[in-house]
Amino acid sequence: MIAALTITSNGAPLQAMLWREVRGSISSRYFQVFCAIALVGGIAATVFAEDTSAAGLFILQLSLYCVSLFAVLLGVNSARAESREWPLLFSQPIPRSAFLLGKFIALALIFASALLLLFLPALFTAGRSLHLAQLYLFTTELTCVFLTLGLAAGFLARERVQGLILALAAWLFLLVGFDLVALFGAHFPLLQKVPDFWAALLMVNPLDAFRIQALFAMEQIPAEAANSTPLAAWWLAHPGLWFVLISIVWMSGLLGLTAQRLARWEE
Repeated sequence: MIAALTITSNGAPLQAMLWREVRGSISSRYFQVFCAIALVGGIAATVFAEDTSAAGLFILQLSLYCVSLFAVLLGVNSARAESREWPLLFSQPIPRSAFLLGKFIALALIFASALLLLFLPALFTAGRSLHLAQLYLFTTELTCVFLTLGLAAGFLARERVQGLILALAAWLFLLVGFDLVALFGAHFPLLQKVPDFWAALLMVNPLDAFRIQALFAMEQIPAEAANSTPLAAWWLAHPGLWFVLISIVWMSGLLGLTAQRLARWEE
C-alpha cells in the first residue's frame, strides 16, 4: 500500500498535477458555492455571536454539516473530471499515484484557503481567538478526511452519478448512522454490559471524534463526563490527539485503497 503511493524523486509529475487541479477546482461550481456559504457563515457568526465561544459553536455546526459535505462533493467531482482521459493519462510515463496525490494536495490547499472565509470574520468577536485558530486546524483536517472519501468514491465508481451516490451514502452514514446504531444498540441488555463498545464505535467515526474534540476544547462538555468508562475517560482526556490519529488512519486507508484501484485500472 505504501509502495503504491511512491512518487518520483524529482516531483515534477506531482507538481504538474497539483497546479492543474488547483485551476480546475477553483472553477468548480461546488467550490464556488462553498466559498459563498463559508463567507456568509463567517459573517453570520460575527454578527449574531456575542463572543468567540458562540461563534465557535456556530462554525462547528457548519463544519459538521456543510464543510464535510462539500469536501465529499468536490472530491468526487475532481476524481471524475478527467475520466474520459484516463486511458491517455494512465498511459503516460507518470506514476498513477502522482495523479491521486496531486489532486489530494491541491484540494486540501484550496479548501484550507477557502475555510479562511469562514473563520477570519469570527476573529472580530470578543474573546479568545486561540480556540478559533485551533478549530480551524482541526476543521482543515476533517476536510482532508472527506476529500479522500470523495476521491475514493469517485475513482472506485464507474460513473459520476454512481460516485456521488456512494459518497453521499457514506457521508450520511458517518453523520447519523453511527449514532443511530449506538442509540438502537443501547437498548440491548447484552451490549449494555460493554459500555466501552459504544465509546469505541463513536471514536472511529471522524465526525464524532471532531465534534467531541471541538466541544471539549470550547469547554462545552462537563469534566465529570470523563468518569463514565475507562475508554471514554481516556478519549476525553486526549480528544485532539485522538482526532489527529483517527484522521490519519482514515486518510491513509482511503488513499491507499484508491491508489491500489488506480494501479489495477485497465480500460
